[in-house]
Amino acid sequence: MAKNFIKSLTVTTVDAAAITAGTWVDFVAGGTTEACFMIRITNTSDTNVLISFDGGITAHEMVPSGEAVDLNLQANSSPTNFVSLLRKGTVISVRGTAGTGLIYLSGYYNEQF
Repeated sequence: MAKNFIKSLTVTTVDAAAITAGTWVDFVAGGTTEACFMIRITNTSDTNVLISFDGGITAHEMVPSGEAVDLNLQANSSPTNFVSLLRKGTVISVRGTAGTGLIYLSGYYNEQF
């Protein structure tokens, strides 16, 4: 019998001090370890950052200093009862200017047994 369990990714961080202007920094080398239905990016640094979901090829999102962005991918499923997930192995990257503080990536996925 299949059961769904919600689990979370291990929180990963990028230190804003390690960001070089114009250079993308990956949250997780090799990409996300699971296919997530929700991710959150929290920027506790003192600088605005851009987020890429294709390993730094394209800027997709901006997270202002002191703000967080929640991406509820399941809310975008269509037609009804289909599943929308961020693909396992997605390389999420951050770019900005050097600053102070951390940028966090957290995510949630379903585990089936």
